[in-house]
Amino acid sequence: MADPLSVAASIAGLISITVEAVKFLSPYVSASKRTPHIAAHVYSEVQSTQVILIGLQNLTKNLGSIKAQHAALIGVNQVIAILTDGVFLYSELQNELRSLPEQEDIDERLTLRGRLLWARKESTFVTLLQRLQSFKSSTSLVLMILQSDSDQSAKQHQEQLCNNVQALLESNNALTRRLMNLEDSLDFGSTVSRRTSFLLPLSPSDPDTSSRRLSTETSLRIPTLAFEKALRASRVYRRAKRYSMDFSFRSSVARSRNWSILSGLSLSDISNISVVALPIHRGDLTNAQDYDFGDDIPVDEELHWPPIDWPLLVQCLEIKLMMLQIRGMQKHFDEVPDPPDVFFHLWAVLPRVKPILLLLRALGVETSISVDPRQELSVNAKKDVILRLAQYCIEILDMDPRHLITFDDLIGGDYCGLIRVISILSTLVNKLQGSSYHYPKHTLSIAQDLIDANSTGLRSLVSSQRQYVRRIVELVEIKDQLEIYIEGIFPNLRHSANVHIMLLVLMERNLFHPPAEHRWFVAFDYLYNNTKAEAGLVVDDLINRFWITDLIRSGDFEDATSLLLRCREIMPVRDDRMSAYTNFHKYLQNQPIISRTQHQDNLDATSRLEAFLKKLERMTELDI
Repeated sequence: MADPLSVAASIAGLISITVEAVKFLSPYVSASKRTPHIAAHVYSEVQSTQVILIGLQNLTKNLGSIKAQHAALIGVNQVIAILTDGVFLYSELQNELRSLPEQEDIDERLTLRGRLLWARKESTFVTLLQRLQSFKSSTSLVLMILQSDSDQSAKQHQEQLCNNVQALLESNNALTRRLMNLEDSLDFGSTVSRRTSFLLPLSPSDPDTSSRRLSTETSLRIPTLAFEKALRASRVYRRAKRYSMDFSFRSSVARSRNWSILSGLSLSDISNISVVALPIHRGDLTNAQDYDFGDDIPVDEELHWPPIDWPLLVQCLEIKLMMLQIRGMQKHFDEVPDPPDVFFHLWAVLPRVKPILLLLRALGVETSISVDPRQELSVNAKKDVILRLAQYCIEILDMDPRHLITFDDLIGGDYCGLIRVISILSTLVNKLQGSSYHYPKHTLSIAQDLIDANSTGLRSLVSSQRQYVRRIVELVEIKDQLEIYIEGIFPNLRHSANVHIMLLVLMERNLFHPPAEHRWFVAFDYLYNNTKAEAGLVVDDLINRFWITDLIRSGDFEDATSLLLRCREIMPVRDDRMSAYTNFHKYLQNQPIISRTQHQDNLDATSRLEAFLKKLERMTELDI
């Protein structure tokens, strides 16, 4: 994965965005008296914030030049909270500005369309203006504390900063969730001045060191405690505290109540703020191109998914077409008449295991397994085939043993297992070589053309579900590996994964048909009937994050630390899921009426999705 956004990169990106926004708004403000006053107010706030950000950028490049007692008044967690909110705030502002026509000439009168658009968006900009003012106030306070000549003045500004951050956390549940992932925000080996440095012997030539040190340690606790108090008082945190954990442990785990490893750290502890990270990744932003995420790091492809975002059904089609070229394979597929789609064709054929054996032989793998064409393979023979497959994957493909399939994956009868099998087979069929095997490029291109004929918006919505399935399948893999250390972790996760895989298949079926033949009610009726599974994934996301953090800090599971960190990173977030379904609801509402049948299905699907959203909202309500 690419790196998260660093503090330094966020400030640099915000400066460039404010420059763009000021440049865009300037002609509007100068061009016409008919421009809404809100445009001038937004322009003023953005321009002022730009100056503040430039000042912060200059200071953060050399933290050593700042008075330690003043840097100690600002918590690292406060800076992260403020900048994280600012990045998302300016992303929203940029999106709104880009929806307006550009005013190129300051002497040009504002067009009627421009005036109407500004009038229509005035309420949106009023809301954004309030947030812009809050962000400017907080960043200004940080700058004033760092530049202050008076300790008393700095402490007064610190008190106001604490109040600002508290108000921010109380009003922004989505931000509060993101701040639960602060534990990985520092590279402690290179950036943090350890607290043991405060215990070094005093220098006789510096009689004031003791008092300065005491002052620093005392003041350091103020922003930290205020931040944690605000965070713990938030509705999101209170919701999490309502639930108790149902997991049992193989070893005793000392539960730390100090939720963040950043607790107690101030800017005086940081030697290089450029490596302090915000809980923001490239995929979180619509304007990610304006920030430097350090994308030179190669992407981890351990799960062996195709290098492009192929639909699951296209990937299944590739496997089927390649396997059908193997002698003796056709009859196994013919024995399953009229499958609903290629995913369920593989679902019915592969558990027989004989097709897997034929594939291995086509790859040149020698086996001593005897096969009676008139009978099914015995259980032991099926296990031998899977074992031989595992040997091939390790010895020839150099595959990580963690990603091998098991007997239960192939025979167990759940969609999650089949996804793992498909991932392996996708790699295997591309190893077929020779004159007898031809890659079905033409057929796959036709399938892809059918999909590409759909609107970009629809393909993006289905792609979002596809990416979510990949994350949740990876989470199931991590769960299986963590079972070695922790019993009963995420007991309902596999069922929830099966629900989302089925939902993805139902969605992707529509992509192979023109819009007039799309049928969405089946998909969202299925989702509605499985609301409990969806709610189970997201309602306790905070509890699970706290719990995983406690496990990491306990030190009892050092061998599983990387798995726990990855698990916490990809766990579902309630707001993200609600947003995804809301976006699909908007898509359905805006579809043109092509046929009576399609129109009725659209109405039914919209109604079902609305019912699902209301039900999910009730089941995952954040209020106490």
